[in-house]
Amino acid sequence: MEMSREGHRPEDTPAYQILKRHNLLNTSYRLDRPSEIDARPGNSDPWTISFWNCLCCPCALAKCFQTHSVPAGHVTPVEDGRGGFLFHGQGNHLIWDPFYKVHDPKAFGVNTIVHGDRSLLVVQQGQIGFALNKGQPVLLPPGLHQWQDPTLVYRDAFDLNNNVIRMGPLTLVTVDEGYSCVTEDNGKQIILGGGDTYLLTHRNHKFQKYISTKIQSTNMQQIRATSADNVLMAVDATVIWRITNVDVAAKNSAETISANGKDELGDVGDIAKLTNDVLKQAEASLAAFIGAVNYSDTFNVAAAIKSPVVDAVPLAAEAGVETYTPPEDTKAEDTKTPSSSPLFDLVRMNSCVAHANDITQTYGVTIISINVVAAVPADTKLQSSLAQGAVAAAEAQKYEIVAHGKAAAALVEAQGIAEASIIRAKGDAESDKIRATGTLDAANLIETSQTAVRFSMVEKTGKALADKTSLFFGADVSNLDKMLAPAVVAAATRNVREPRVAGTPSSSAGQ
Repeated sequence: MEMSREGHRPEDTPAYQILKRHNLLNTSYRLDRPSEIDARPGNSDPWTISFWNCLCCPCALAKCFQTHSVPAGHVTPVEDGRGGFLFHGQGNHLIWDPFYKVHDPKAFGVNTIVHGDRSLLVVQQGQIGFALNKGQPVLLPPGLHQWQDPTLVYRDAFDLNNNVIRMGPLTLVTVDEGYSCVTEDNGKQIILGGGDTYLLTHRNHKFQKYISTKIQSTNMQQIRATSADNVLMAVDATVIWRITNVDVAAKNSAETISANGKDELGDVGDIAKLTNDVLKQAEASLAAFIGAVNYSDTFNVAAAIKSPVVDAVPLAAEAGVETYTPPEDTKAEDTKTPSSSPLFDLVRMNSCVAHANDITQTYGVTIISINVVAAVPADTKLQSSLAQGAVAAAEAQKYEIVAHGKAAAALVEAQGIAEASIIRAKGDAESDKIRATGTLDAANLIETSQTAVRFSMVEKTGKALADKTSLFFGADVSNLDKMLAPAVVAAATRNVREPRVAGTPSSSAGQ
C-alpha cells in the first residue's frame, strides 16, 4: 500500500491512535506496492505453451506438464504435491511436474487469500485486521499484507465504526459524549468518561454497560392516591431526571452483568432497573404530596379567579364619594385565597421533588422535576358532582362580576353628571358677575357727565313713552313734561343705583 501524498500512513488517523499508543499495530507484514508480493512470475509465453501442447499432445493428455495464465491483479494458489504452498503471479506458467495442483486465480485487492501457510489480504481503511500468532493477538493496520507462517492465522476484520469491538482478549471501547462506560477489571469497577476511545488490554478487563448522563423524561404509570379530604385520585405525571454520579449509580442500582453471569453484550445501554427505581420513588413522593392536598380546594380556586373588570372603589375615591372599607382582618382573609390549584403549585411541588431526591441521590440520580399532567377523582360520580359544583360557583361569580361592573358604570355616570352641573353653575355666576360690573361702570361714567345725563334722560323718556301704562288716560299733552318728569327721574335713578341683573326684564317707568 502506497503512502499518501502528505507522507502519512492510513493508521495515522485518530481512530488508530489508541492502538498505536499500546504498540499493538503490526506493520511488519505490510507491503508498500503489489510488486512486492511473494509470487512466482510467469516462466513462459503463449507461443511456447502452444508449441509444447502440439508437440507433446500425449504428454499433455497424461498431464505430464501443465500450463495456466494469471491475469494482472490476481494470484493463483498452487500446491506442489509435496506439502508446499505457493502463489503464481501475473503471466504464463509452464509446469513440468504432474504432481502440481493449480487452483483458480483470485484477485488479491478484494479477497482474503489464505493458502496453506501463506496469507495475502487487504485490510480496508476504517478496519482492523485481527490474527493470532501462537495464541497472541496481532492487529493489522489498513493496507496489503502477506506472510508465510503456519502459526500466524488470520481471523477477521473489525469495523472501527462500532462502539464495542472485541478482538480476542482485547476490547476496544468508544464512549460518546453524554455517556459513561462501566467496565470490570477482575471484579473492580472502573468508569470510563465520554468523548474518548479506550482499550481494555486483557481478558478479565471486561466491558459491561453504557450509562447515559443525559436528561431523561419518563412517563409514570397512572397512580391512585388519597387526598387529604379522602378523595381517591387518579394521577398522571412525568418525571424529569438524570444520572449525576455514574459510579454510585452503577454500584448501587444499575444492573451491570447478565443474569446468567456470562460475558454477553445484549443491550449495552439498558438501565431499566435504575429507571424503575427512580419511578417508584417519584411515585411514593407524589402520593405523599397528594395526601396533603384537599382536592376540593381546586374548585374553590376556580371560583375565586377574578376577571379583569373595573374596580368601583378607586373610582368612588376619585369622585369624592365615601365608600365602605372592610376591616383589616377581613381583607387579610381575602388575600389568603390561593391563585392556583394546589395540585399544580410549583412551590409545594418543589418539596415533593426534594423529598424524592433525598432517596434517589443515594444511588446517583437527581430528579429535576415531577410534573402532574392530570389529576381527577377515581370515582366518576364524585367527579361529576364536583364538576357541577364548580359550574355553579363559576355562574355565581359571573353574576357577581356583572353586578360590580354595572355599579361601577352607574357611579362613573353619576360623577360625570355632577361635575357637568357644577361647571354650568360656575359659568352662569361668572357671566352675571361680569354683566353687573359693566352696568355699574356705565352708571358711574354717566354720573360724571351732564351731557351723558341728558342723553340718558332722553333715552329713558322714549322708553317711558313706549310704556303706555305710564300715562294717565285723558291727560293733557301740555302737561306732559310735568307728568313724565317724575317717571323719568325715577327710572334714571333706578338704573343708576340698582344695576339690572342679567336675565331680569326692566321695570316700567310707570310701575
